[in-house]
Amino acid sequence: MTFLAAIGIVVSTFLLGFFIAGLHETGPESDNASATSVALTALVMLFVAVCTAFILVEPALINPLWLQYTLMAGVPLVVGYILRRALAKSMDSTQQ
Repeated sequence: MTFLAAIGIVVSTFLLGFFIAGLHETGPESDNASATSVALTALVMLFVAVCTAFILVEPALINPLWLQYTLMAGVPLVVGYILRRALAKSMDSTQQ
C-alpha cells in the first residue's frame, strides 16, 4: 500500500500542477465548460494527493517528514506546472 501511495502522490501532484497551469491559460474568451472541467479534474487530483499524503504519514519513506512531502509532492507540482507552461509557449510559437 505504501508503494502505491508513493506513486499516487507523485503522479497526482504532477497532474495537479499541470491542470492548474491549464487554468491559467484559459482566458475570459474561452468557454466556461472547459474551464469547469479542468477545475473539477484538478480538485479530484487534489483529493487523491491529500489521501495519499495521509497514507504516507506513519510509514515515512524519507525522514524528516517535511522533506518527504517536499520531494514527493512539491517538486512534482512545480515540474507539472512548468512543463504545461513550456508546452503552451512552444505551441504558441509554432502557430505564429
